[in-house]
Amino acid sequence: MLLQWRSHTYSIKKNMIYYIYGKLVSKSPTSVVVENNGIGYTLNVSLETSRSLGNEGDDVHLFTYQLIREEEIQLYGFATEKERDAFLMLIAVPGVGPKVALRILSGLTTDELYQAILSEDTSTFTEVPGVGKKTGERLIVELKQKIEKLPVVPGKEEKMERDIFTGAVEALIVLGYKRKDAVGAVSKVMKDVAKGMSIEEVIKEALKRA
Repeated sequence: MLLQWRSHTYSIKKNMIYYIYGKLVSKSPTSVVVENNGIGYTLNVSLETSRSLGNEGDDVHLFTYQLIREEEIQLYGFATEKERDAFLMLIAVPGVGPKVALRILSGLTTDELYQAILSEDTSTFTEVPGVGKKTGERLIVELKQKIEKLPVVPGKEEKMERDIFTGAVEALIVLGYKRKDAVGAVSKVMKDVAKGMSIEEVIKEALKRA
């Protein structure tokens, strides 16, 4: 089964735009433009979110966080509420702004971030460009207790399932299937079939359902 997550929102009360749904006009590793009702919105995104989106012209759904300062308004987009929650936790840590938070979420998945904090593994953060050991230590001190209170804490089993899911979806896309169909087929396999299947077995079963 894929990891299920109940969203926890930390500081989103002042957020005027909860999510945006529209057509993907353009995307880069760090930002996307989404058109909604004739207006194009530029959103800063993590590499993880950018990778998860489809092709230009596809409909996309992004959860958002709006940052308003004296001379600028920035909009941040996230493929999942889970990633947005992680972003909000990160920017609540002294010395960690939105740019650093996105850099962390571009170098680590949300599960990997939480695991590094729970295991007090500062070396994981030094592998992220622009994030040093001191920042990692600060994140561990500030966030470990908060993460321990979350209803679901990711572990090795969930990471393995996620890797199999991602690999199987990408394999179907290479074989010519649309991303939407590939995601649907693999999701159904991993929901209905017993655990312990290899990625090859998941792909084989998904081909029957795609």
